[in-house]
Amino acid sequence: MSGRGVSGPWMRRRVSPLAIVALTLAGTMVLVTSLPNASASESPPSGVPPEDATRLERIGAEIESLRARLMRGESETGTLLDQLDEIDLKMAVLGRESSLLEADIASTRRAEERARREAEAARRGVARAEHSLKTWLVVLYKMGPGRDLRLVLTASSPAALASAERAAEALAREEAHRVTTLRAERLQLDAAASDLEAAGRRLLSLRADLDHRQRDYQSARQAKNELLSDIRARQQSGEQALMALVQVERDLQGLLETLPGAPGGGPTISYGLTRFRSLLNWPVPGAIVIPFGNVRHPRFATQVPHPGVEIACDPGETIRALFDGRVAFSAWFRGYGQMIVIDHGDEYLSIYGQLGERLVEAGREVRRDQPIALSGEQGTFGVTGLYLEIRHRGKAEDPLPWLRKIAGRARARTETTR
Repeated sequence: MSGRGVSGPWMRRRVSPLAIVALTLAGTMVLVTSLPNASASESPPSGVPPEDATRLERIGAEIESLRARLMRGESETGTLLDQLDEIDLKMAVLGRESSLLEADIASTRRAEERARREAEAARRGVARAEHSLKTWLVVLYKMGPGRDLRLVLTASSPAALASAERAAEALAREEAHRVTTLRAERLQLDAAASDLEAAGRRLLSLRADLDHRQRDYQSARQAKNELLSDIRARQQSGEQALMALVQVERDLQGLLETLPGAPGGGPTISYGLTRFRSLLNWPVPGAIVIPFGNVRHPRFATQVPHPGVEIACDPGETIRALFDGRVAFSAWFRGYGQMIVIDHGDEYLSIYGQLGERLVEAGREVRRDQPIALSGEQGTFGVTGLYLEIRHRGKAEDPLPWLRKIAGRARARTETTR
């Protein structure tokens, strides 16, 4: 980066000192009022707090996994469940990408504020250096031309001559030092101004990208709502949806049989879950909107099997583990969306579906009430909240008797929250 308006005229010893002062002040005004352009290929800011780095890496890996699944699913779309799953995958990818963009925006804002502070400090440094140089040039101007020659001519002895020469050299060094200081301060201002402008441009670009993804997300949500409305309006679609639910149950059974701790898969550590029946904290605050068992589904207006419960909650709520255990599965699962399965030993599993963000990976030990996920917006069939199952030896049990009784919490409603 060059110091525009700094080199050249300042280094010519015979230019008038007042002209030098005028040139310096004019050059500073040009720099302050016209910030330099930054490279369009500048790398993203790196000011992400360390505590967020792991989460952002996990989200990035999750996006790649979801994209790969979406690409496979687009070539297989045929059934109603396939169509819903494809839309949910698109929404999940867009949501995860939005999370990364929001983190990038926050980091860029911090970089912009840092650059703004540095630019202000550099402007103050330039002002101080200009004042110092101006004061020095005024002193030199008062001394008049030929100051070095007068110092030599007034010397009355060799020692005085040597002293005069040293004084002249000191004057020259001081002049050079003040010019060099001003040049360095202006280079710092130039760099800070460039960083500030680059951060501003990056913020605009990131916000535009975020707006684009949010619009796409809303479009996908609208397409899903239209498909779900069509299910309810047409009996044939409702029958297909019912068959899809049955298939989801079969798919889940097939998955559970492959997980560590499955029936016949060998003994696993016992975490003592059976001693805590009716004593477990709710994984998320909220009322049960669809209870356990064969229920009249609010979307299909027909009886459907329901091996778990739907607990109403807002998107982004913290989901906590019911009890100690080991994460046996943590990934996307058709019909359940983002899903986590925890093995509690003694052939007990807890299943958490319709998640917005998974915070734990398979193989990790978790403790009772530990945050394991954030809630999503809505499940595959349009119900908002957490989907929770408890299974023993592969058979679904009603989770409600395992949970603490809290006034007003367990009241079941069959209407959706949206």
